[in-house]
Order: sequence, then C-alpha cells, then structure tokens
Amino acid sequence: MVGHLGAQQLIGLRLVDGKGVKVGRIGQVYFDDQTDVPRWVTVSRGMFRHGENFVPLRGAQAVGDALRVPFAKDLISTAPIFPIDKHISVADEDRIYRHYGIQPDPPEPMPTHFAPRGRHAKVPQQPRGPFAAPSYDQPQV
Repeated sequence: MVGHLGAQQLIGLRLVDGKGVKVGRIGQVYFDDQTDVPRWVTVSRGMFRHGENFVPLRGAQAVGDALRVPFAKDLISTAPIFPIDKHISVADEDRIYRHYGIQPDPPEPMPTHFAPRGRHAKVPQQPRGPFAAPSYDQPQV
C-alpha cells in the first residue's frame, strides 16, 4: 500500500493522481476498525474549498515527496465529503467504495495466536463419564 511511510508521515504530503497530477495535500488518515491499518486519507483541495474528500489508500504508492493513488483527479474531486472530526460509518465507507468503483476489502481472519488468554479464556473440558478416554496428565486411581 504505502510502503515504508507511517500514518503520521502521510499527513501534509502532496496527493497526486494516477497520472501524477497534483490533487491537494493529505489532511487526515483513517484506520480500519478491525485491523488498525490505514485505509483512507482525506485530501484538502485548496483554501476556498470546504471539507476534505476521502480517498482510498488501496494501490497507493510513495513517489518522491508525494503519495500517488490510482484514481483520476476529477474522480477524487467529486468524492464524498464527511466531517473529518468524526468516525466514518460502514454506510459512509460503502458510499466511498461505490464512488471509486471498488469492492470493500474482505475481512481478515483472526490469527490463531491471538486466542483468548487469562481468566476469561475457556479451558478445554475433559470428557467425563464411563466412556471417556483416560487422561494421562493426572494420576489414575
């Protein structure tokens, strides 16, 4: 996606379209709620424009002192604008995806090494009864 750049380094960078045409400066970075990965940036298109347009980071590349996205400037300029001081809803995300003509990312499966631990984790129950297999980690009577 954005290679070696972190979210803080994205803020203030020039955003250019797929042809290298300057769109504006990146104002905010929005993260995926489940994965905590940057998914969107907002772009400010000048002093006299109100609001910032949302742009997906899918396919973005750092190029010199700018971030290039695979979308045309005209498409970015007509992208949805939402209040930048609030969380964007799933409906808002869907609206952005539709605008850019892309499908949402499939949910990523939870890695197995993140299994619950501690007092809230479920302890596997040993089968009980006359047909249960013997447990070899406890002494037999």
